[in-house]
Amino acid sequence: MKRSETKSEERMPQIGLAESKLNELLEAESMVLGAILLEPSVMYELTTDIIHFTQEKNKLIFSCMKKLQEDGMEINPVTLVEELGDQIEYIGGVHYITELAIHCPTVHNIKNFEEVMLKTYERNRIKQAAQEFLYYGDDEAANNLYKTLIEINTDSGTEEEEKEDILRELFESLYEENTEQFGISSGFQDLNSMTGGWKKGELIILAARPSMGKTALALQLAWEGCKNNAFSLLFSLEMGSKQIYQRLICNLTETDMLKWNNPYKYMNTSESEKITSALGTISNADIDIVQQGIVTIPDIRKKIMNIKRDFPEQPLLVVIDYLQLITVKEKFERHDLSIGSITKQLKAMAREFNIPIILLSQLSRSVESRADKRPMLSDLRDSGNIEQDADIVMFIYRDDYYDQKSIYANQVEIKIAKNRNGPVGSLHLGFKKECGRFETLTKKKAV
Repeated sequence: MKRSETKSEERMPQIGLAESKLNELLEAESMVLGAILLEPSVMYELTTDIIHFTQEKNKLIFSCMKKLQEDGMEINPVTLVEELGDQIEYIGGVHYITELAIHCPTVHNIKNFEEVMLKTYERNRIKQAAQEFLYYGDDEAANNLYKTLIEINTDSGTEEEEKEDILRELFESLYEENTEQFGISSGFQDLNSMTGGWKKGELIILAARPSMGKTALALQLAWEGCKNNAFSLLFSLEMGSKQIYQRLICNLTETDMLKWNNPYKYMNTSESEKITSALGTISNADIDIVQQGIVTIPDIRKKIMNIKRDFPEQPLLVVIDYLQLITVKEKFERHDLSIGSITKQLKAMAREFNIPIILLSQLSRSVESRADKRPMLSDLRDSGNIEQDADIVMFIYRDDYYDQKSIYANQVEIKIAKNRNGPVGSLHLGFKKECGRFETLTKKKAV
């Protein structure tokens, strides 16, 4: 059962400030309000909002000032008193408004007073989250503390510093060749050329109709991430961990997956030796497969946080198989709104943890009703904000799935239908169905 903010405030001791700090803060709040009464145009320069005030009466006054500003009315003691109406007594009467008006002699130092308020607000947020964690000690409190620290640290840079860094980086790129892969390698040169690898903060959608090879490709992409010094985290929501590891072993050794039905009987000595070697390789690899019947967004966040804590300097690639099996505990009027909520949260998570997330997705049955069964972005539209939230949308198409006599047997078309930071188009890979392995074609054929 989730805690509400009200219950949390009732049960937890309130955070206090040292008297000197409290006096400094109250002085800062009074000066900011007084500066607005002195020169209302400074409202447009402020970062401060209602939540940054600590005293309820100051919050009320500032909210009334914002209302006057929105209505295009002049902000002065008279209009402020009128806007407050019957609430004037709650703040201490007209006397308090008069004190604010004469308290601030100049607006020149308003940014300094605003900085005091903002810093106090940030410290209080951290203290509150830390106190909640110490009081409850559960995963929800831990997640809240982590998110609070991330948000505050992310907002700490100034616009001028960001601009300087960006322009310097652009200048240096004119004279220095960047020979490094931009993101985590997919293992396929053509795919890397189009995507630049799986980059930090990206949400990559890999979608197809059933039996096209989504899981096989996702598993191979996760393994390629390991080979390129990343930690690969795979959430398998449909298959068990044992089945996934069997598929990975078959992929690495090019062993027919059907032989796992009775490996002692069907596998020869050479295959057994290859598999034994592969078991050792996988055992030492930085890959983790999470297999749970029910997985929620908080479950995914918790696991990512644990990996980031244990491997702070190592790139992380997250693969989720697949979108429609993620459990949503919130209630939505329509299924597409539920799916849209998931993709929005996963995109935010990719940016928050600065990692790429590859999310597998089913396609609607509308594909089957067309003569050309290659997927299109419109096949995602019944699933909320998938197209909008994704940085890259890739489709898998196999011609021999629909035509067993196709001359393009054992090939797949990877169609990049959306690429926020690169080109769109198609590329072709070989596909060994019996072992679930994708390979670069020595001679490409258009499917």
